[in-house]
Amino acid sequence: GRGDWYWFPSRVIPAPGDVEPITEFPLFTFLYSDLHAHMIVLPLAVLTLAWILSFVQARRDGKMSLTTIIVEIAGAGLIIGAMRPTNTWDIYAYLPLAAIVVGYALYRHSKKELLQRILLALAGMGALTALAILFYQPYAAWFGQAYGKVNLWKGSHTPFSSYFTQWGLFLFVIVSWMWWETHEWMAKTPLSAAKKLKPYRTLFEILTAVVLATLIGLAYLGVKIGWIALPLALWAGLLIFNRNLDEEKRLVLFLVGTGLVLTIVVEVIVLAGDIGRMNTVFKLYLQTWTFFAISAGASFAWLLPEMRKWTNNWRTFWETTGVILFVGALLFTVTATLDKIRDRVTPETPHTLDGMAYMDYAHYWDTEDMDLSEDAAAIRWMRENVVGSPVIVEANTPEYRWGSRYATYTGLPTVLGWNWHQRQQRALNPPNLVTDRVEEIRNFYLAVDPEQAMDFIEKYDVHYIIVGQVERIYYPGGGLDKFEIFNGTLWDEVFREGGTVVYEVRK
Repeated sequence: GRGDWYWFPSRVIPAPGDVEPITEFPLFTFLYSDLHAHMIVLPLAVLTLAWILSFVQARRDGKMSLTTIIVEIAGAGLIIGAMRPTNTWDIYAYLPLAAIVVGYALYRHSKKELLQRILLALAGMGALTALAILFYQPYAAWFGQAYGKVNLWKGSHTPFSSYFTQWGLFLFVIVSWMWWETHEWMAKTPLSAAKKLKPYRTLFEILTAVVLATLIGLAYLGVKIGWIALPLALWAGLLIFNRNLDEEKRLVLFLVGTGLVLTIVVEVIVLAGDIGRMNTVFKLYLQTWTFFAISAGASFAWLLPEMRKWTNNWRTFWETTGVILFVGALLFTVTATLDKIRDRVTPETPHTLDGMAYMDYAHYWDTEDMDLSEDAAAIRWMRENVVGSPVIVEANTPEYRWGSRYATYTGLPTVLGWNWHQRQQRALNPPNLVTDRVEEIRNFYLAVDPEQAMDFIEKYDVHYIIVGQVERIYYPGGGLDKFEIFNGTLWDEVFREGGTVVYEVRK
């Protein structure tokens, strides 16, 4: 059906008897015009990875001035710390990631004695962590995080087919590059070098035992994809120790390993209070998507010139498989975009980047037919004429209805937005902090007594009142008459389009 082509790929993990996890990805986010925290944080995430790379390169090039390092780390603290108020989940991945790389770069490229290198690395890691927290402490001081606990996930797990659907193309490119790097490493390593590894034999045996025990534990929990993700993560970790690797390649291997571990984490734990594991997968998979996308791009660039060294049969096999996977992934771009274009509120809407254009042509049914062009005209008037950020009041509707439309399209604060999201974001407070406002808005519109209406206006410092089609549907009766009766005394009509009126409260 219409909408399936672009919707289903964001729900590729089946969950029998439970809510399907969200397997969203950046193209879907932008195709769906989802101005959500996970979209807003993307530039910060990519900027953080760019900073990490530049920090490592600068140390490799011998730039070890203490002043320079302090300034760079302070800049990173400003960038990474901003993730906390933007999309809190990301700081838990990117801050440890950046701190580890800072410690590695300072330790590896410093010319000081061993103890001094260790202390320098620890100081750099500590400084980055402290600054990222300190710069946004005013926010943290007022932020109450209700979702701060994790539980063991006991529901269904990701099958191989879904894992391949989500990560197949990326892993094909990344693993191909890892295989070639391993091939070259082994080709350049003489057999005599194996003797040097004998002192580490016990360590290797312990590591092998730990990996096998982990795989058995994951199998016991029903985590099938662990048999793919864990060996690949271990492989990436071992490749990092190749002395011939550039720092850029080590960083990519670190990102790959981190991403693989995150895909295992969502199979084992879930955020307490989540709906199934819907948001746990959603948030951590998006972090993995960023890691894999950048890593696959770099891997592909490094692999291309090396393919000339392959046999014709291997190269043909790889190219054929790669083209099939690439075209398969590209089908979403083509079919989903076309399906999204066809899935329009009304076919009369012109093709445009204006996200409000459909309102000039569309009708919406909510027990009655509504001509959305009236709201469009009023919203445009408010965007062009209202100064500052005054509070507005409009009807509060059930979720997934034509509610909060003025707050959404003007950015102005409203008495209450999306009921459920507001309760989620204030979960430390009693629910009636939000639900009481639903009833208060209802009473404001239904009230015949002007004094009761003015008490509400004063309590919430309301400057503009919306009386449109939604308000007339949800709050029918004589209460709406008061707006016309007291026009010119308590408030002034400043805009009218059909049956939609905007009143400005007299102060």
